[in-house]
Amino acid sequence: MRTTDRFRLTGDYGMALVVADLVTTVAGMGRLSKRQAYRLRLAADEITTNITCHGYCGEKGVVDIEGGVGDDWVWLHIEDEAPPFDPTHHCRVTVPDAVQEGGYGLFLAVTGIDHFAYDYSGGRNRNTLLVRRLPAHEDTLDGGTDDECHRAAGRRTGSVH
Repeated sequence: MRTTDRFRLTGDYGMALVVADLVTTVAGMGRLSKRQAYRLRLAADEITTNITCHGYCGEKGVVDIEGGVGDDWVWLHIEDEAPPFDPTHHCRVTVPDAVQEGGYGLFLAVTGIDHFAYDYSGGRNRNTLLVRRLPAHEDTLDGGTDDECHRAAGRRTGSVH
């Protein structure tokens, strides 16, 4: 198994760039398709944003993140010391008649990857995100996002230097 360095981040809004770079690195190590890498990044962004905004209530707090590649999976572990929060209990699964804000990002994060697990132990939340690696003959089937569309919309793509 190959792993990245473990990053200890101060939970503020600037950490999104570090998270994006880590996901890009892990996705490359695991030869994920653009679509898989995008979904992993979406999930990691949503989990870390929720930790920052809701877990730490916008204040600075510690977020540990590391990723790796196994034979069948690319994984991320995201840990924090905020109050216990299980994202799977806060996901909206249906759209109500009167659309209310909240819960949809977590729903997309948890359902957009192949496996999500949550655990609270020793005063720490631990979110595990898994994406199944494609067999070598399938890794050219992409269907990922169009970087030109993202650039036109003003969104950053690729790794951060």
